Amino acid sequence: MGFRGFDAAKLSTLAGHLDTLAENSGKLHSQLAAVLTTAQQNLPSGQNASRDPDLQDLVGDVIPLPSFFRRPRLLPGSLGGELGYMQSSMKRRIRQIEGLQELEKRGYPVSDSSVFLDEKAPDAKKIDAALRHLNDLKGKDFGTNGNRDDLEQISGELDGLTAAELDSFVGKAPPKDLAFYNRLLTDTDDSVWNPFDDNGLPEDKRRDSLSLMLSKVSPENVDKFTAAFPGVQPTFENTDAYEAGGNSQNGQTNNGIHWAPPSDPLFQDGVSADDVNQRQFGDCWYVASLAGLAQKDPAFVQEGIKQNPNGTVSVRVWDKEGNYHWVTMTADLPSDQNGNPIGTYGNGESWPAYYEKAFAMVYSDDGDDERGYGGIEGDDPKKSAPYLTGKEGEDLTTGGFLGIGEHEDKSLESLKEAYNSGKVVTVATPADEELDKNHPAEWGNTYHSNHAYYVRGFTDDGKVILGNPWGVSGYPPITVSQEQFNKYFGSAEAFDAP
Repeated sequence: MGFRGFDAAKLSTLAGHLDTLAENSGKLHSQLAAVLTTAQQNLPSGQNASRDPDLQDLVGDVIPLPSFFRRPRLLPGSLGGELGYMQSSMKRRIRQIEGLQELEKRGYPVSDSSVFLDEKAPDAKKIDAALRHLNDLKGKDFGTNGNRDDLEQISGELDGLTAAELDSFVGKAPPKDLAFYNRLLTDTDDSVWNPFDDNGLPEDKRRDSLSLMLSKVSPENVDKFTAAFPGVQPTFENTDAYEAGGNSQNGQTNNGIHWAPPSDPLFQDGVSADDVNQRQFGDCWYVASLAGLAQKDPAFVQEGIKQNPNGTVSVRVWDKEGNYHWVTMTADLPSDQNGNPIGTYGNGESWPAYYEKAFAMVYSDDGDDERGYGGIEGDDPKKSAPYLTGKEGEDLTTGGFLGIGEHEDKSLESLKEAYNSGKVVTVATPADEELDKNHPAEWGNTYHSNHAYYVRGFTDDGKVILGNPWGVSGYPPITVSQEQFNKYFGSAEAFDAP
């Protein structure tokens, strides 16, 4: 029968035959080329040794050279590299199958998806040790010295496991042991006896370890993992969209908000600022920056997100020290009763939603530990830059609103200079609801107070073109003169696009 439909012995024999064929392909190439070359030399001028153009190309190619010396390798000599790569890949995967078969014999749960992983064969001893150390945590008296050393040892041990090893570990570990480990990881309070002890793991190290683990576990174990480590899922229950049933600014509403996977892929036709549509969460300051970055450097944005084999998604996010991390999350998104995502989304593609979800997982304002989607509602666009690029943003205008109808002058030239130099530029409107009623009619419902926008360009006569992160389909860009900017807009910020 074999293991999960695979007969390792027969596959090994096949790999051996491919190896032999790879070794002989060079000899066959030389022999065939020699025959054709001799035939060509004995034929009258103008006649070819073969009517097949591929065989005719072998004339004179008695000693096949690698492609970096000449034109691309020809058959049959080129089969040496191709068959060699194929058989070496087969041998790796055979060792993987044999290792998984041994795990199953020892009572470890083995996912079907682990069979297809191209990685180092699993080692049962490593899983044994990890489970034993996890269990040992329950019997330790950490005292006033803290538990960080023990937790760093175990997290490092788990980080070093292959995907198959980690999946067997998660599948075998009792849920209560995993939950206990999570409680230790997240409890960073000092004891009353020793205020200098180290407990738990810092948020960034904890996030790195859990993200790596979540990216490796099989789809069958994702639910068990997220139940044990709930911090890998940001809450939406602290948002206005959840508490009030929608976004009062753009008028979008929802019922039955819950987690659900989207029906659209990460990308449909690449990255564009026009893909970014902020919906019901009040994080325009971040979404405007994301849209501006997508406009200036779409390749950078696309490189910063990836879908893992188990269906989870990882997004590149920088921390306050300028170090980037891959933040991994489940594929589900906050959705309404019909399964429609209520957060930032694209036009037939979901990548903006995962950028927003990753940000909700890691962002917290200075002095505020609130995280989740509620933690990213209402802030300064300048603060989003370090998380998107690892670089600080800068103020472009020092002017501010002095009162209704009163303002300091803010030159559009500084915005244009920053924009033309490659920077992402965002602007904000004041929290003055009177301006919602008294703004130029041609702006329609695109203009709103207490909101953020991103610069899309400039007209020939020096006016700025602003995009609303609510999306271009329902809220087309508006053109703003210097006089209008002074009256209806406040601060402006910029940051470098990598």
